[in-house]
Amino acid sequence: MSKEQIYNLFVFLEENAIKNLGICVHEMDGSDDEKVAFLQASVNVDFASAKRYTPGKPLSAKEYEARMRLGRHLEIFEDIFREHSASNRPLCVVTTIEGGTPQIRAALEHGPTTPSMLKGTLLGKPGIMIDYLEKYVEGDSFDLPRLINDDYFKAIKLLYNGGLYVSAAKLLMSAIDSIAFVEFGDTQEIFIRWLDRYADLVPLEVTSRELWEFRNGILHMTNLHSRDVQKGQVKSLILSVGSSEHPPLDNPSWKILRFKPLLEVVAEAISKWVGSYNEDRDKILDFVARYDITVSDSRLTVIALDK
Repeated sequence: MSKEQIYNLFVFLEENAIKNLGICVHEMDGSDDEKVAFLQASVNVDFASAKRYTPGKPLSAKEYEARMRLGRHLEIFEDIFREHSASNRPLCVVTTIEGGTPQIRAALEHGPTTPSMLKGTLLGKPGIMIDYLEKYVEGDSFDLPRLINDDYFKAIKLLYNGGLYVSAAKLLMSAIDSIAFVEFGDTQEIFIRWLDRYADLVPLEVTSRELWEFRNGILHMTNLHSRDVQKGQVKSLILSVGSSEHPPLDNPSWKILRFKPLLEVVAEAISKWVGSYNEDRDKILDFVARYDITVSDSRLTVIALDK
């Protein structure tokens, strides 16, 4: 049996960011299991002498975890593999180094990482929780529309159809908040930015700024008088359900916000947003990094209590 180049790879983590990547190359024959066992046994020696590289672009710990969730973590070593003339499927072991110490909490295959795979390891969590990447991904297809429907619109539709319109409007505003966070991260004015990028508000005759102030009032205080509305800087949106016909408003600082057309506009905006993931393959990495920290009624953790 001929010898094969095998690789101990290292991710050097400092302050929740990857500062360096490392590689230590070996040659040996034997079975794949024997080679993996050799690499694992060599980690404590290899990481200190590994050749280090600076990542091609900044990479946070959360982004790396997202790559692991999708089974795409080896992509960050592609340039290093090319330098060492590695095969298309190099045999390797990847270890995270933090505080100058190898962090070995679980031994996993290089494919997508799911919570069920972590059971029985130091990274395992108590209870059973549905993983959205297992439930909504089939092959290379990610059913993102169904995920968003289950996590957000299912509850909104239940409230709307039950005549609980204020509560439904609250959830709709919160859903836009959540989806905007997934799109932009925790930055300024993401609600407005998401609407400006994906929603056509012209049929509603309202602006993204007016919807933002509607959101502030109804979510924070369950009224229509946000601070900017009270100052007269933005018109107050009056939620309307039913016929598009309505009595004329007797206050020029008010505007009608038709609820059903609003739902349709937001649904169309979400469809456009979903389509953006087909245009940018790496965008899914940010999605996973951010969606992994969201909570959902459809993804509760069930823990059996000892009797």
